[in-house]
Amino acid sequence: MTEYCRYLKSDIYKLRRSWFFAVHLLFPVLGAVLMLLYSHFSSSNELNKLAAFVQIIAIAFPFVISIVCQIVAEQELQAGHFQNMLMLPDRKKTIFSKLVILLVSGWFSVTLSTVLFGVPFSYITGTKLLWKFFLYIPIVLWASNIMIYGLHLIVAFCFGRNPGISIGVMGSLLSALLQTGIGTGRWFVIPYGWGIRFAESALISIFHLPSVGNRELQIGIIFCTVATCGIIGFVPFWFSRYSGTSSE
Repeated sequence: MTEYCRYLKSDIYKLRRSWFFAVHLLFPVLGAVLMLLYSHFSSSNELNKLAAFVQIIAIAFPFVISIVCQIVAEQELQAGHFQNMLMLPDRKKTIFSKLVILLVSGWFSVTLSTVLFGVPFSYITGTKLLWKFFLYIPIVLWASNIMIYGLHLIVAFCFGRNPGISIGVMGSLLSALLQTGIGTGRWFVIPYGWGIRFAESALISIFHLPSVGNRELQIGIIFCTVATCGIIGFVPFWFSRYSGTSSE
């Protein structure tokens, strides 16, 4: 445990001079400000404004994940073409250190965005938001993207910046498409559709609204759980065989 804490401390120290933590702050601040401006000028009802906030965060999340994973990979590439991390005694702890920092930072970022938006929103609209909104929405958005974190971490290390960012952009676009009727009957097997669908279902549950597509939701939860557990197990397996090569 002491050795693992040292890995965490080392990674945090290396990332603090990069854009890693700045991105995790800019993403929630800008997102909250833009959605508050939309809420102020929009004539939609309060529930539609909340739904728009949830949808925008869910759509932007894959793109942000691709950026921060690329920052982590490029930091190691520039430090010595990945050799510094490959020479450490325990490879599993090495890659888990980076994955944990990514996940914790992502959870902080989406929680901060929800708070920065939800608190002023209550004063602007006069709608009192339940504590469930500030708890359920961040957890659902974060948990449904754990698999994508693992996927983009592998892509960033193996294929470099251009493929990683491109997949992130396509993932965000796909997330938006899967929220529409195009995703009906198929969104639950595509990881980029989980965040927006689960978050919308959480919003429906918070406000006790009638829900549809419960069967698809149950299947999606199963797929998400299995894939999340699978990626957590696959990342250390992959890294134990990783030779430090990458391609652009």
